[in-house]
Amino acid sequence: MPEPTVIVTFDVTEPHLQYCLDSLARQRDGGGDTAPDPVPGFEVVLVPVRAAAGADSRTGPSEASSDDHSADHSGDDDGAEEGEAAERAEDSDHGDETVEDTREDALAVAAAFAAAPPSGLAVVLADTDPAPDRPSARVRGAAAASGTHLLFLDGGDALTGYAVSYLVDSAADTRSDLVVGNVHRFSELGAHPSSFHRKLCGKHRMAEDPRAIPALASDSALGNKLWLREFWNSLTDHGLAPEDADLGLRRAALAAAAVDVLPAPVLLKRQRESDPVPLGREALTRRLRAMGVLAASLSTADRRLWDRPLLQGELRRLLLRLDDADEEVRELVLDLLNAYLDHVSPRLLRGLGVLDRLLYHLVRKRRVDDLLEVATFAKSVEIKKANVVRRGLGYYIRYPFFDATDPAKAVPREVYRLDDELRVRQKTEDVHWKDGRLHISGRVGIRHLRARKRWQQHVVAFAVNTSTRRRVRLPVHTRLAAEYRLPDLVDAARHDYGGFTVILDPRRLRSGGRWEPGDWKVELVVVNRGLARRRIIGNPVAGPPERPGYQQVDEDLWIRPRWNRDRHLVVGVEPSRARITEHRYDARTGELELEGELVSAPAARATELRLTRRPGTAVLHYPLTVHGGRISARVRAADLLDRSVSECGGVVRQEVWDARLVTPDQESVAPVLPDTVHGGTYAAEGSHRELAVQRTPTGHLALRAGHARPVVDQAVWEGRRLVLSGDFTAEAELRLVVRAQGRDEEHRLEVERSGSRFTAEFAPADVPTLSGELSLAAGGYQLWGRVLDSDGAGSTDVGVEFAEDLIAHLPLALQTSERTYTLSYKGHGLPILRVGTDLHPAERGAFAQRELRETFYPAQRLEPVVDGVLFDTYTGRQYSDSPQSIYAELRGRERWADYPMSWLVADGQVRPPADLSPVRHRGREYYEALARSRYLVTNSRQPVWFDRRPDQVVVQTWHGSMLKRIGFDIENIRGKSRDYFDMLAWETRQWDYLVSPSPWATPILRSAFRFEGEILETGYPRNDIFFSPDTEAVAERTRRRLGLPEGKKVVLYAPTWRDDKYYTRGKHKLDLHLDLQRMYEKLGDDHVLLVRRHPRVVDSVPIVGKDFVHDVSLYPEIMELFLVTDVLITDYSSMMFDFANTGRPMLFFTYDLESYRDNLRGFYFDFEETAPGPLLTRSDDVIGALQDIDRVAEEHQGTYRAFVDQFCPLDDGHAAERVVDRVFGKD
Repeated sequence: MPEPTVIVTFDVTEPHLQYCLDSLARQRDGGGDTAPDPVPGFEVVLVPVRAAAGADSRTGPSEASSDDHSADHSGDDDGAEEGEAAERAEDSDHGDETVEDTREDALAVAAAFAAAPPSGLAVVLADTDPAPDRPSARVRGAAAASGTHLLFLDGGDALTGYAVSYLVDSAADTRSDLVVGNVHRFSELGAHPSSFHRKLCGKHRMAEDPRAIPALASDSALGNKLWLREFWNSLTDHGLAPEDADLGLRRAALAAAAVDVLPAPVLLKRQRESDPVPLGREALTRRLRAMGVLAASLSTADRRLWDRPLLQGELRRLLLRLDDADEEVRELVLDLLNAYLDHVSPRLLRGLGVLDRLLYHLVRKRRVDDLLEVATFAKSVEIKKANVVRRGLGYYIRYPFFDATDPAKAVPREVYRLDDELRVRQKTEDVHWKDGRLHISGRVGIRHLRARKRWQQHVVAFAVNTSTRRRVRLPVHTRLAAEYRLPDLVDAARHDYGGFTVILDPRRLRSGGRWEPGDWKVELVVVNRGLARRRIIGNPVAGPPERPGYQQVDEDLWIRPRWNRDRHLVVGVEPSRARITEHRYDARTGELELEGELVSAPAARATELRLTRRPGTAVLHYPLTVHGGRISARVRAADLLDRSVSECGGVVRQEVWDARLVTPDQESVAPVLPDTVHGGTYAAEGSHRELAVQRTPTGHLALRAGHARPVVDQAVWEGRRLVLSGDFTAEAELRLVVRAQGRDEEHRLEVERSGSRFTAEFAPADVPTLSGELSLAAGGYQLWGRVLDSDGAGSTDVGVEFAEDLIAHLPLALQTSERTYTLSYKGHGLPILRVGTDLHPAERGAFAQRELRETFYPAQRLEPVVDGVLFDTYTGRQYSDSPQSIYAELRGRERWADYPMSWLVADGQVRPPADLSPVRHRGREYYEALARSRYLVTNSRQPVWFDRRPDQVVVQTWHGSMLKRIGFDIENIRGKSRDYFDMLAWETRQWDYLVSPSPWATPILRSAFRFEGEILETGYPRNDIFFSPDTEAVAERTRRRLGLPEGKKVVLYAPTWRDDKYYTRGKHKLDLHLDLQRMYEKLGDDHVLLVRRHPRVVDSVPIVGKDFVHDVSLYPEIMELFLVTDVLITDYSSMMFDFANTGRPMLFFTYDLESYRDNLRGFYFDFEETAPGPLLTRSDDVIGALQDIDRVAEEHQGTYRAFVDQFCPLDDGHAAERVVDRVFGKD
């Protein structure tokens, strides 16, 4: 049996080492037939590292953001290019947890752990003299290790509780040189699967040639790998610098004779903030030469495996960053890259995606300026809008310089040719049985080649036996369906002939009239305009298609369709060899008793019941009694319950066990749980856990052991309210929440309990918020249970399940006048509430919007302008800011009291007053309002297609106060198209008036927007509230609305958004660096913390402590929040200019000042000198300043007063009045 040694390399200042070591102490053996024990023969070697001043002890390339839009969207999708690129993008998502000092406490933590090791661990502190870097530390650790296998772990990371046994067991079974496990990434904001490793580890591989796993050469993670020590010691030392050690580790994977890849996560990798490889001569020269050194000794085949991920990953990202480099560095990059490309196979270069081919063609031609243009194109939305054209028999994509007429700009047409990019996309939307046949429906087509006419696309279907490769042609019907990305509705904006239905008659699968057990897949052959592509039917949409059901076709013979790990449909022809007929729980012994009957061999020879915890991380064995055609087994509930896995807040959760009956020669049979035998749930006495007997979607037996889960067995819409009823076995307080998928947002349901029964209600169309009752935003929401601990101090989130009988009646939909709400499920029965968009079917999708933009809007411009004012704040995301103040001023004037007015509303997330007609953003009335409204008052950018008519008036109030550079003054426009400045110039010409907040800001606005119209130097109308006679009444109303306690100081934290931290365009992440828990501990007694997200940020705020943190992001008007705020914490937000009118203290949490100022936006003035409060870089500094706020305020009195004098001289309560007088006229 392998003997593992875990080598922990840690920086002496590592603040999270104890968490890492605790994860080693929790390691347990997942197998056996008794309670889990510590992994035997487990050695830990601790090696400290002390990096040189200013250096990061973690080696390897900086983990810079590599945004999705920089990828070649026409490229192939084998995932090779997504290796460390995706990892680095994820590392930039949240940043590191706050480290409050640089004390070398980690040495003491390590020494204490070595002096008193946990039971079962042999711990050695290798050297108290720290190594200078991590590669040196790994060498020391390997020399001190005595195990047969080595696992290297960073002191800031951690292992899952089963990781060591899981990796070791695989190594014992296969004797592979290297075992690789999956990875989750985590921070104080939560955990999530690594997108790259989810693909790399999606399939369980045993003793595989690493050349069959191309993505392996892109995996720069280390703590997810178990190395055979003999293999590790045999690796060649290439003399790399410590900064490039990651390249050596990736290169080492290709040297393995055999590799195992395991699907379950073993490494919990901490997300840390870091920077890209510096764009400096020394760093770039060293890095690219290291790549060449490592490639030089590879065979031709291995060289291709090595080059491809570099060309599609790190080297591509380097080229896309050239706009940040000076001319000297750009020339150096061309020199180094051309030297590398001299040894790259031309065939490999031709096989890259179009964007990569274009980039490297320009590199070879040394066309630096054109490279910069392509980089801008690749990082903008332009790349997604590029058109495909046909030339002769080939298809090409219009990237920069395609068909250029200028010889200096010409690029060979073949560079743009689409080959593998013209791949099939397919989704399965319905799988059901009808008259004994399996009907499989969905949509299919070749990317870029929409089948507008029936003759353009022909589809043929085959059932293919996965073992014998026998092929059976199946009937397939094509039909008119909505375009691929839209719901398949009759009134969708556009349709094509991409719909299909395959009909599989199981009798066709017989051979010579006999049934043969086996698995079949369904292959589609799609022929479109002479191109033929193949695709296995897969990609089921969430809900009923994921549970296709099974059918009996002969005595004890069943057809059992299922979805495999690749999400392919597998149709199993399976005889029933054993059935479970009864189950019961003996509370006295704590055992689950299973009884059943044998049907056919080899079940009759079975001697044990084997239970395997999904996805294979633990195995248990129980004796099986076979007598007279009957079987029975007893399973100790504690064995399963003690091995349930719930880590990272439940993100890593393993509770389901698959059952097999196993013979002495290791043949196995999956017992069936017939439909006539109901599942059951048995509560574990004295705990919040349970053991459940379940039926899988294919009808087989499975057991679930772990946290008690609510099971919903009844669901109904009562009016606009969703009513759910069900069972919950635990005697604990239960709460239910719906949690948004893809962003951090949740809402509680109303729950009533009666014994084990519960009833919950929720009105998704009328959710109470600080902005009034609003609909949930469009998207998916999963239902979760929150089980409170017995002491009330904490809680555990558990998944809610639907009962089988209820699943048969889903989905259930509520149709309101605004949108559709659909209760459905995903996977094997996890409840999902899907909230539709407020756009009508004919308004959805790129084609529909283009039609509205290019046909409907121009037609509306031919109609007369009508009286009306359209107000817009942040493109419909708020009812607030200067437009709201101007609206209030207008309504207060007699002539405008009844004048038609409307407010732009995005996705129903704003509730304007009754006298304002809501205008749906991107809805038909939006285009009409922009074409025909006499007045437009906005604080936001307008679409480039908006063309003001002569009798329309546009008032741009703007929303910022000119700390950050804007408009034409931003030197490096990130993520914008190449014609960004042309579009900006067009847009500003549509404005009649531009509101300025101060004389200081006026010349900046004039030049930054190159605005030639009239600037209204009035002050911002939004600041009138500070001088209103109703100020105190508004403040008191705001306190009551927020439920703020009396006598506590109110702190408002309102950071701006980060250009480089986002989910998708326009949806940014909450880049939270304040340690909320520490703030609560230090300030919770006499402070409350209000947190306000920027309108672009979609995440919710973590709620910490009792009545301490309040998420006020949905409060409609931030100026009202300022009235109740005692101290403002912000960073670079323009609200500092507004809040200065209160005279109250401001703190500036500027943890990324240098990066934000120098790389992202740039400033108009010396912020460090001018700021009306201290600039703080650490969370503890912010806490300390709040604790001594009077002294801090006094120290900054002078700069505060100067700040107000310079930036706020026009704020007097009459700005809205001045704007209205000039634009709309005096009454």
